[in-house]
Amino acid sequence: MDYKIHISGLAQGKYEYEFPVKGDLFREFDNQQIIDADILVRVVLEKGSGWMNATVQGQGTATVECDRCLDELQVPVSFSENLAIRSARLGEEAESSDEFIIVDPSEAEVDLKQFIYDYICVNLPLVTVHPDGQCNPQMLAKLNSLQAEEGKGQNDNDVYSPFSGLKNLLKDKEK
Repeated sequence: MDYKIHISGLAQGKYEYEFPVKGDLFREFDNQQIIDADILVRVVLEKGSGWMNATVQGQGTATVECDRCLDELQVPVSFSENLAIRSARLGEEAESSDEFIIVDPSEAEVDLKQFIYDYICVNLPLVTVHPDGQCNPQMLAKLNSLQAEEGKGQNDNDVYSPFSGLKNLLKDKEK
């Protein structure tokens, strides 16, 4: 998929673009966290004299693995970001950052692929789990059996804690 906006020859004013984002974008970046996606990204580009401002908005779903049961899970994705674009000045390198793009005046287009990818990844939930009762029951049973095996024969005093040695310091101080 092409995520480029042709900027050469654009008159001052507002322009709107739409980019459907599917799973191939994430495979291209070798992202194994996002299995698939169905996200529509809208870009409103406002062009002035020597500058441009792009409002990048995305809405849709991404398919990821559930952190608990490892089954596929669709999570909502929504974001709205601003991106400044300006032409490089004489002798200035055309480097970009997270908030702006500096383009060489001879360039005919701006590629938003990296920015769209980053915006989606940053706006994913940190924890992705099914709602209660919707996880794979076989996987939950296996997890519960492993948890029960780990807990056998242990009481509260046997549990390792990096702070357990502090209790001994207090006892020694009291003596």
